[in-house]
Amino acid sequence: MLDAIRRSTKSWVGATILGLALLALVVTLFYGQATPPATGARGREVARVGTTGIGETDLADAASRALAREREANPQLTMPSFVQLGGLDMMLEQLLVGRALAAFAEKAEIPIGKRIVDGEIASIPALQVAGKFDDAAFRRFLQQQRMSEEMLRLEIAANFAQRLLLRPVLLGTTVPEMLVEPYATLLLEARRGTIVAVPAALAPAPPAPDEPTLRAFWERNRSAWTVPERRAWREAVIDRAALAREATPSAAGIEAYWRANPAEFGGIERRALRQVVLPSEAEAKALADRIAGGTDFAAAARAAGFGPADTALGTLSQAELAAQLNAEVAKAAFAAPEGRVSAPVRGPIGWHVVLVERVVPARLRPLSEVRETIAAKLLAERTEALLAERVAAIEDRIEAGEPLGDVAAAFGLTLVEVAPTTADGLVLEEGSRLVPRPAAHVARAFAAEPSDGAAVVEDGTGNYLLLEVTEVIPPAPIPLQAVRDRVLSAYLADARLAAARTIADGLARDGGDLAAAARARGLPPPQQVLVRRLELARAAQTGERIPPPVLMLLSLPAGAAKVAPAPGGQGWYVVRTEEIQRAKPADAAQLSGPMRQSLAQSAANELAETFVRAVQRDVGVTRVPAAIDAVKARLAGDASSAP
Repeated sequence: MLDAIRRSTKSWVGATILGLALLALVVTLFYGQATPPATGARGREVARVGTTGIGETDLADAASRALAREREANPQLTMPSFVQLGGLDMMLEQLLVGRALAAFAEKAEIPIGKRIVDGEIASIPALQVAGKFDDAAFRRFLQQQRMSEEMLRLEIAANFAQRLLLRPVLLGTTVPEMLVEPYATLLLEARRGTIVAVPAALAPAPPAPDEPTLRAFWERNRSAWTVPERRAWREAVIDRAALAREATPSAAGIEAYWRANPAEFGGIERRALRQVVLPSEAEAKALADRIAGGTDFAAAARAAGFGPADTALGTLSQAELAAQLNAEVAKAAFAAPEGRVSAPVRGPIGWHVVLVERVVPARLRPLSEVRETIAAKLLAERTEALLAERVAAIEDRIEAGEPLGDVAAAFGLTLVEVAPTTADGLVLEEGSRLVPRPAAHVARAFAAEPSDGAAVVEDGTGNYLLLEVTEVIPPAPIPLQAVRDRVLSAYLADARLAAARTIADGLARDGGDLAAAARARGLPPPQQVLVRRLELARAAQTGERIPPPVLMLLSLPAGAAKVAPAPGGQGWYVVRTEEIQRAKPADAAQLSGPMRQSLAQSAANELAETFVRAVQRDVGVTRVPAAIDAVKARLAGDASSAP
């Protein structure tokens, strides 16, 4: 398994799926399950954990949420691509893992209190306005995720338990030297090889197909001539910039804020303070007397067991100190002169003796100096407040059943009708051609549940969007007669590609002088390459894409040849490893440390995976392949079963 993981991360497909796996884990922690374990499946079951089902809707919703978040970093990613890269399988696995661990945690009676769940909810950025938890944002979030508050709380409690279960498994993994040395030595291996390109364009032109042959080709490749699911919707943007114009603070409002918050602008005395806290009044009084008698505060504190870091309070106002300790301690500290200590005062944890190191007198900054700062702060706060009020008012009207057009008109919003569009922003035009058509909110439309009607959703740019899916057009094949020219071109290209594969297979099988064989067939001259594993590993870490033929050299024994596809169906590569230059263990000594860390991380992940599989066996996990395939076909736009 360790070897399989390492191999997978060397290809762009492996790296992509690994990224989706990490994304899925994050999504599962807070958003992954559309229902808690107690509610059962939504739609036909695709899997079951113990007595709890996972439905088609559960899986599709999880995939839609994962895709929406992934598209923020990769806008070109579509649902069909997400499914083809294994994203749906990864989401199903994450749902199964999450529910199995949650069931196991419940069985083990791991307690998760309400305060922990409250803290987790309050820390979700989507639920905050101006850095503070906002109930209106929370309600919008629940509506967008199609969840109740109870469902979210159950999920967060379960996911917290999952982290408690997995964290100990991941800690403390070690790898013996006898395992580190071979891997470190392998990194220094070098390989010399030959790569011959066999372009499909150089293969003989095939004869034109007859009608049955062309139709059979169209049938076999029906998905290539299928229009994916399309959605039409209506949308109106709740523009933050427009609200900001309404929220511009007045000169009187700015001045009122300045007068009401003098501490913020230096208008209140502050003091640099230190303290010693002792358990009894007698001890505190003795300490204060020693300092008053001439003993240095730091020396007296050190004799009592307090270092500089223990005594520091910082520079505070009286109100800030009162909030941190209590009003009596603050009053005594601000009554003492600079350079002296206060009389002992009882505080929350003992008796406090406070040193006034320095007095920072009040110096209120003039309004002219801070006017722009106050204006910006008030503008931001008022804009957020207006946005929350506007969204709440719109949601109230929608919930009351008011038509979307009337709601938009009531708030001066421009309602836009968007034509049926695919998940990757394509519109079907005459000639059965899908062409790009700018539509900024495609991902939001495809993440929506059509049956929910109009809803307010975030648009990903800080604004909110009033959106209603009006039509869902399922995947449909394009008739052969409508795309005959394109099908014929694809058939001829496929035939040439097959002919080029025959040539490539012959070169790989025959061996001998590849350069002479390439010249005899009119192929481009071979390329001689020398690759080192360590250099390729470093290139992969920096995000550089390694060509597949070069990667293939790393897996072939000396003298062996193999055929690899060229990108975009352009042809094939014949790859042969000519020589393998192996390193000595002594040469790899400097790599042992990093290799040990890498293997330890992989081993920890392997242990966690083993633990999860054991948990799944304990609670019982089953899958329904036919139902899973149906969800894949629907999301990937496969209309092969369409009439």
